[in-house]
Amino acid sequence: MLALVGTHYHFRRAVPVALRPLFGKTEFWISLKTGNKSEARLSAMALHAQTSALFRTARLMTDPAQKKPITKDDLLALYQDIIKKQNEVIETNEHNAAEQLRLERYRASMSRYEDLLRTKAFIDYSSQALEQVNQSMIKLRKDMITGTTQDKASLARKTEEIDRLHATLIKLFQTGPALSQAPGAVPPSHQLASPTPSPVVPTSPRLTEALQLALLADSQKSEATKKETARTVALFVQAFGDKPIKEITGRVAGEFRDLLFSLPTSYAKGKQDLDLNTEVERAQEFDLPTLSGKSVKNHFMWLSALWNQLLRREIAEKNPWSNWDFDLTKRNPRRAWTDDELALLSSSPWTCSTISQATFAGITLVAAYSGMRLGEICNLRNEDIQEVDGIPCFLIRPHPADKWTPKTEAGTRNVPIHSVLLEWGILDFRKDGEKFLFSELKTPQSGPRGTDFGRNFSKFKTTVSLPAAITFHSFRHTVSTRLRNQAGDLRELWIDALLGHEASHKSQGATTYLSGITTANLRQTVEAVSYPTLFLKA
Repeated sequence: MLALVGTHYHFRRAVPVALRPLFGKTEFWISLKTGNKSEARLSAMALHAQTSALFRTARLMTDPAQKKPITKDDLLALYQDIIKKQNEVIETNEHNAAEQLRLERYRASMSRYEDLLRTKAFIDYSSQALEQVNQSMIKLRKDMITGTTQDKASLARKTEEIDRLHATLIKLFQTGPALSQAPGAVPPSHQLASPTPSPVVPTSPRLTEALQLALLADSQKSEATKKETARTVALFVQAFGDKPIKEITGRVAGEFRDLLFSLPTSYAKGKQDLDLNTEVERAQEFDLPTLSGKSVKNHFMWLSALWNQLLRREIAEKNPWSNWDFDLTKRNPRRAWTDDELALLSSSPWTCSTISQATFAGITLVAAYSGMRLGEICNLRNEDIQEVDGIPCFLIRPHPADKWTPKTEAGTRNVPIHSVLLEWGILDFRKDGEKFLFSELKTPQSGPRGTDFGRNFSKFKTTVSLPAAITFHSFRHTVSTRLRNQAGDLRELWIDALLGHEASHKSQGATTYLSGITTANLRQTVEAVSYPTLFLKA
């Protein structure tokens, strides 16, 4: 993502294969014009959020702000606008750096000038004292020669005067410039006008300091408000660093908004010490659901309330977090597969070299004829295929030894194996000595089993130009939709039980009935799933 060429860093990002004809590029390459890695990483993070938003717009070919179709030329104009904004950021940073350097040089020169003034005052006063001693000694010598000071009393007075002047001179040289700084140490006739004081540049507290000052110390705010605001501030700092308040402008707020809309929803639920760029990439690769408009609005709400406090304390000049629009009705565009899309899927050659066509077909067909989740399919063990009431079933159940469990309590269930799958040969995947049904898949050191398959399925789907609105999870939507549109005698509770949904009706009677659904009823339900053709072959 960051490339060091010579002394400057550059931002690099591959353009998705399906979008390359639109941009005429295989990757974006933007010079950041800085050799500072920290600055480069912040700029790269902002560019990553902007290009992610650009890719989303390109996939939909719709302007999200004006909600109207756009053309290829519009996309190129948006890309050029990203470059223009980056150059403006670079120019602003260079101007601020130059201004800071000028100010530091001015302060240094003023400090040297003040030292010179003190030194000159010290020399002038010292010269005057020396001249007084010299004149007193000349006069004393003259008086002694002319006999004016023959009496002892007069000689003693002259000697005391010389001793006093001599002691003053010694003390002057012992204390040095300190005397020139003390009030009254330099006679008024030798004092020079003070230089014009250096301009006072007001300092702007950093975001975490402002948080402590304006909100966390406010006893009127609830602990819940403080906690949520601190969490949002921590997320901003992780993305952009602990910026001074005056540097957090509307442009920065917009970049944070783009980043939030690119983060997967799982990020808010798990550990937030993960790399943000990695999380955004993961959401793109796996077609993961991203933060909703409501979640992003909440983050902006906490920051806007904090800025209102800063405005009252005259720490901030304006609130960059207010007056933003959020589409609260927007949801991740997931839907069921159409027959045409399934036909395209089946006619396109599988492109992954590390996972075989057979494994791809087997996993995909199980999803299409059962509605099971990807994690449930990839974690099927050979021992999970058993007959229940004389009917071959997939047993979806926890495996504590492997630290795997179904997503919900209702996810623990028996799924009758569709007759199409049995005829196709799904049971042939069972191999002696292997634990998992799809033994070809590798179990990663971190993350769920099936991560590699999900990533490659997403890439394959993009390669064959299938829309972003359908994902692997869409097979689950497809099964649910087709079953609920059946004209036969299928009950809603049977469908919920097959898919592992919580009961649609939350009454105790419904819950009891759900737990008592027979395997025969579940088989009747799963057999109602049908497609025009068997769209995948081993």
